[in-house]
Amino acid sequence: MKMVKSKLNGKYELYLPEHRANREEWHNEKGWEKARLESMHKHIGKGDVVYYVGAELGEMAALCQMWGAEVVLFEPNFSAWPSIKKTWEANKLKNPLACYAGFASNVHQPIPPKPDIALLNGKGWEIGEDGFPLSANGEIVEAHGFSELYLEADGLPQYRIDNLVAEGLKPPTVITADVEGADMQVLYGAKKTIEQYHPKIWMSWHPEFQFDQYGIYLRNARDWLIDRGYSETFLDYEHEIHMLYVSKGV
Repeated sequence: MKMVKSKLNGKYELYLPEHRANREEWHNEKGWEKARLESMHKHIGKGDVVYYVGAELGEMAALCQMWGAEVVLFEPNFSAWPSIKKTWEANKLKNPLACYAGFASNVHQPIPPKPDIALLNGKGWEIGEDGFPLSANGEIVEAHGFSELYLEADGLPQYRIDNLVAEGLKPPTVITADVEGADMQVLYGAKKTIEQYHPKIWMSWHPEFQFDQYGIYLRNARDWLIDRGYSETFLDYEHEIHMLYVSKGV
């Protein structure tokens, strides 16, 4: 697929697969997650290590790296990885600090118990010599769909951020998560990291999904971070609730 230069929200230039470059939401007056992206642009730069949880097709994560940050990508949907890799190549970006073709959650299960559930590429989560998962070597899929933790936990890898940091991965200065309801599962798995390193946190809360899937109210989820010394800034309510959390101890 052809890679095309685009300007996200009329401001951020990068090359994307043609179908994403022409995405209407990037180019209308309202933009796409405009307040969240502007907040991230304001606060993320050289010296930052961004754990991007729910990277989808990688556009916003690529911008973080273009702003000077190192990026760790978490994306469980095998079909998304070819777009991510080609976006990195087209924009001449260095490889991400690390790639995880699986869920960031409160369980550490790098090899899933039932890998036959994920039939797209067999062991597509395994990392190739180029630093990307093997699933990134496929063709770009326009109708890429989504993978959700509450439905696919048995068939795809899961990674606790705390475990990865303990194993030597550079700790985050930023965590951003957009995970369709598994919001607290990500945070529970990063509890020690959050308490020790106090990263800035952008959460795209999904209160209805979060309650339906895990019985967690948004108020309790927000309090979990506030109780750990974080201030909360409301950014926008656009198909989900976008919040920025900054530790008062930093």
